[in-house]
Amino acid sequence: MYKNILLPTDGLGKCAYGTCHGILLAKELNAKITAVHVTGKLTAREILEIYQVESLSARSDAKRLQEDMARAEESRKERGTKALEVAERMCTEVGVACETVQVTEKSPADGILKVAKEKGCDLIFLSTHGNPGVMGTLFGNIATKIMAHSRYPVLSHYCGGPS
Repeated sequence: MYKNILLPTDGLGKCAYGTCHGILLAKELNAKITAVHVTGKLTAREILEIYQVESLSARSDAKRLQEDMARAEESRKERGTKALEVAERMCTEVGVACETVQVTEKSPADGILKVAKEKGCDLIFLSTHGNPGVMGTLFGNIATKIMAHSRYPVLSHYCGGPS
């Protein structure tokens, strides 16, 4: 039925529970896993934490600010690498083939849909944390956006509230 299941992971503690379920589904279907982590662009909040208001007026601090920004982006990539390593290790433990992909996109939904198309996935297995908060309620959460725009079947798995 399904031969290549796209399994997005964000590395959150409760997401590992959903990752496990996606991998067990792949094992039952004799399918491969394409695990993906989307490192989104830094949010305005994150940028403001790096570029503190008092620092913006000091021209001599420009190099330090650029280095801080680069460190923040590298930290996000490292978190993604660790999340993918967990998924890959879980796949290995149960004998499921796994390919890992890390991409940087402006939104996780865009990245997930892009990888699904590029890697020829035939199912997207989403773990959702629920509790989208005010912004999720107003603008839709990642799962809602993927389900609305996907050309592929989407299986949504509730893996608990926010970590």
